[in-house]
Amino acid sequence: MANATDRRCAVVYNPTKVSDAFRGLITERLGPAGWSEPLWLETAEDDPGHSMTEKAVAEQVDRVIAAGGDGTVRIVADGLAGTGIPLGIVPAGTGNLLARNLKIPLGEAEAIDVALADQTRTIDLIEVSVDNRSSEHFAVMAGSGIDAVIMDETNPKLKAKIGSAAYFVAAARAVGRLPMEMTIQLDDNKVHKRRAMICLVGNVSDLTGNITLIPGARYDDGYLNVYVASPHRFTHWVRVLIRLVTRRGRDDDRVELHHGAGVLGAGRPRRRCRARHGHGQSFS
Repeated sequence: MANATDRRCAVVYNPTKVSDAFRGLITERLGPAGWSEPLWLETAEDDPGHSMTEKAVAEQVDRVIAAGGDGTVRIVADGLAGTGIPLGIVPAGTGNLLARNLKIPLGEAEAIDVALADQTRTIDLIEVSVDNRSSEHFAVMAGSGIDAVIMDETNPKLKAKIGSAAYFVAAARAVGRLPMEMTIQLDDNKVHKRRAMICLVGNVSDLTGNITLIPGARYDDGYLNVYVASPHRFTHWVRVLIRLVTRRGRDDDRVELHHGAGVLGAGRPRRRCRARHGHGQSFS
């Protein structure tokens, strides 16, 4: 680690998400916090952060600050997995789920202060591979079913105008094409076959709107959590919503929660997904 007078960080930021004052806010805080001039790395539409994170690692910086939405943060965290380089987060997206679960301030200036500070903590990353492709890491949640359709089909221009409400528009379109046939095996336990609407592998508990999706999920316990929901009728959906609001499960709410070190899943179309507890990552 460099001396406090010549430590250098890299800033990987999405210029469409951060404020006009963002670079100035960081610059004015660097010196007092013991940092030299940073390496500025702006993401692009055709590269949301992969090569920028690679450059930061190659430059052997002492910290990488990711400023943007959950997508930017995930890509930077994936690129830093196993490097030992701490990651600071300046949340500037719609959901900011990792920042919320880590209790990082959502205000830009306050988040920068935390990102440049010397307190770090190590959290889990989940390593996932689909159809034997190269694996990637995530720190929040990944899934198939309605969740994946929503993420894939949410209109970015509509999201920019109406925020998280754009997800509900995509969800309404997705419901008619589901449920999906899913096969799920956690660790070496028995195989579960379900016609599910949602199958999520999660590392954290909370969503936006003060909603706890996976009660008891911890980002630093070395385990992943699997959330499976199979609501097929309107009454089932009501029970799922009641669970989310009350944070209490019922035997008839068509929701299952599983906990383990790894999960192997397959769904329609024939895609195989393996997720397991992966490299830890330090966050400031």
